[in-house]
Amino acid sequence: MKKVCIAVLALVAYVGNVNAQENAVKANPLGLLFGTAQFGYERAITETTSLEVSLAYASVSATVDNDETKATGFGAEGKYKFYFSSSQQGIRGWYAAPTVGFNSAKATSGNSEGKLSWVAGGAVAGYQWVFGGGDSGFALDLNFGAQYVSAKTSGDISGVTIDGILPKLGLSLGYAW
Repeated sequence: MKKVCIAVLALVAYVGNVNAQENAVKANPLGLLFGTAQFGYERAITETTSLEVSLAYASVSATVDNDETKATGFGAEGKYKFYFSSSQQGIRGWYAAPTVGFNSAKATSGNSEGKLSWVAGGAVAGYQWVFGGGDSGFALDLNFGAQYVSAKTSGDISGVTIDGILPKLGLSLGYAW
């Protein structure tokens, strides 16, 4: 994981020296309703492409059969967006993007403990609006698509596997400049 973080930081530093000067910071407001905080950063690479990196943290609790169950986890996702609009510059308009992600979670319930980790790869299509005058303003990003998920478990929940195609939906609000 440390090598992945270093590679992402090196890529962001490289992208920072390329000609396009558009950025966006975004968060998923619906995730907060479910105990998840997801934040992302998008940087234009050219007039029609961008790189987006998101980090997420989740912490949820529930009572199951009179036992308090708690799950915590983290995740990371990357998207390379291809914007189709030739009339708008930068990170605005219709786009398509391949995605790749990794997530890891730990759950405890009474004396039971288990871990779940998964990798996912897929594609999304979406539209990003930037509201406001000039080159900056509030951003709204909506997307949908599909992803292939491969999940593995260990501990008291070992033996459970998930391998298959699942839908992928996204909503982010933020600020672009």
